[in-house]
Amino acid sequence: MNRAKKISSYGMALCAMVVILVPLFVLATVSLQNPATGPNPLKLPDSFYWSNYAEAIEKGRLLLYFGNSMTVLVLTTSITLLASVLAGYALRHGKPWKADLIFTFFLMGLILPGFAGTIQSFLLLRELSLLNTHIGLSIVQTAGGMALPIFLYLQFFRTVPLEIEEAAVIDGCSSVKLFWKVVFPLTLPVTSTCVIIIALNSWNDFFNPLVYLPSPDMRTLPTGLMAFRMQYSTEWQQLFAAAVLIAAPFTLLYVFIQRYIIKGLVGGAVKG
Repeated sequence: MNRAKKISSYGMALCAMVVILVPLFVLATVSLQNPATGPNPLKLPDSFYWSNYAEAIEKGRLLLYFGNSMTVLVLTTSITLLASVLAGYALRHGKPWKADLIFTFFLMGLILPGFAGTIQSFLLLRELSLLNTHIGLSIVQTAGGMALPIFLYLQFFRTVPLEIEEAAVIDGCSSVKLFWKVVFPLTLPVTSTCVIIIALNSWNDFFNPLVYLPSPDMRTLPTGLMAFRMQYSTEWQQLFAAAVLIAAPFTLLYVFIQRYIIKGLVGGAVKG
């Protein structure tokens, strides 16, 4: 029985590895093929055309779009973290029935599709003169990405003994100092997990920048890939090279810190 479980476990792991590695192989292979020929995703290139990457950076204006993506990422991550940690802490100390009711509305954000309020958000940003701005896109991403961080923070705060806060109050801590000097440093595992999740969602977001950033100069990296699509053809080699450059930073980052992400998720969602 144990042997059968091991075989099935290894089989599932092998299948998962194939599902993950095959797209990466195709991505890397096509990005190094001769741009004068059609792409062949299952054939290794006869010679490596590293010039595809240089052309992708130049034609695709990747440096400009990289700056735009980083601006949106920093804004979204900062706003979402601040709002989520404060909301989680407030729900932890609120009246139970009120906190549960409010928390239920936040959890609906995990159920409803992200594009459900697109028309209303578009009209609201236009009225506030925030359409086609990075701060406007960051607000939309924050509104759509707060549910999971709030859930993680709330579950984590419920594991923190109230005696710690009571002792700090007795020692003369004000409410602000109590939160930032005593409580918030305890959230480092959950905060690091939330940072990665929020940053990944912002970095890979395609739909929201496409809708709320119509100007070509304001595009982020995912929407910037559309520059490789011509009216009658697509420059596949440069497109795949650009996709490699976009995916590489967070792919490598995730490989090295995945255990910390899982640790933070378990610490914020299982205890208590």
